Amino acid sequence: MNFNSKNRTHRIMVWVSDEEKTLLETKADYYCYKSFAAYIRDAAIYEKVTKVDMKNSDRICDAYADYTKEIKKITRELRNLIKYATSLDDVSIKAVKSLMFNVINNQKDMLKLIDEKLDFDVWQEINREKQMEEE
Repeated sequence: MNFNSKNRTHRIMVWVSDEEKTLLETKADYYCYKSFAAYIRDAAIYEKVTKVDMKNSDRICDAYADYTKEIKKITRELRNLIKYATSLDDVSIKAVKSLMFNVINNQKDMLKLIDEKLDFDVWQEINREKQMEEE
């Protein structure tokens, strides 16, 4: 299908999170698009979209959200450490170490949840069907 690229008179606004924006920009760069708008337009018009409702995806999203909160806490603590590096005491050092261990434990929990709860069989079956359609 050929579209008239000179007759673009409508603007579409879409709200995305910081993570979604970063992912979209990364994909646009990966596919060598010179403009972000061109990638979004092509992706919306030509890409095949498959939505899969996987078992326990809400638990995985919750774990990811908790992990993100821990990362933000660590970032704040590290900024404070950098700012006041000359006045560190044992309590501050222990607080940072505790936060770092929380992040590591959350990461392990996330990986465990993904391995145990995410239904990769569904995902693999969908990809097999896609490949068969393309061939």
